[in-house]
Amino acid sequence: MDTLKHFKIFFLLILSSCVKTEYTKIDNSFTDIHLKEWNSSTCPRKIIFERYKKNTSFTTLIDSNKKFDIKGCDSIYYKFNQRVFTPKLNYVGSINYDIKIIIDDSLEYRITDIQDKLDTISGSSGPGKWIIMNNIKSLVINGKKLDNTKKPLSFNVPTNLGKIIKKQQY
Repeated sequence: MDTLKHFKIFFLLILSSCVKTEYTKIDNSFTDIHLKEWNSSTCPRKIIFERYKKNTSFTTLIDSNKKFDIKGCDSIYYKFNQRVFTPKLNYVGSINYDIKIIIDDSLEYRITDIQDKLDTISGSSGPGKWIIMNNIKSLVINGKKLDNTKKPLSFNVPTNLGKIIKKQQY
């Protein structure tokens, strides 16, 4: 009986050594921004994404971007009560800046204290496939610290944390 047990272990070791280990590096800082619990039938039409020098209280602007694809008004995201903003420009590397997001000139999100790190995760394409990528672990949105480990390559933003800067007129 012990011989059979050892043979099974030996056989499994031989099979596992046949799997080639592959690493793929994705250098994106993030892939998209998910606004959770949207709770409105109105579809956002515009996003402004601004990067500021870290710890300058949003006074030293690095750059601004309005080029985002907006999903969630007629897709599966609508069913899950979220809107998804995907930048048309790739942001790469570690996030070493503060972010201000403005939706339809009416909701503002100030994102600070972004904790991210390069991490290796198991790829979804099979055994031995690994992805090295930037993972957003936590962040502070308008003064509230959030855990972001469930979707680490995206910003997960609860809509209710937005500061109303102008009432929408429809």
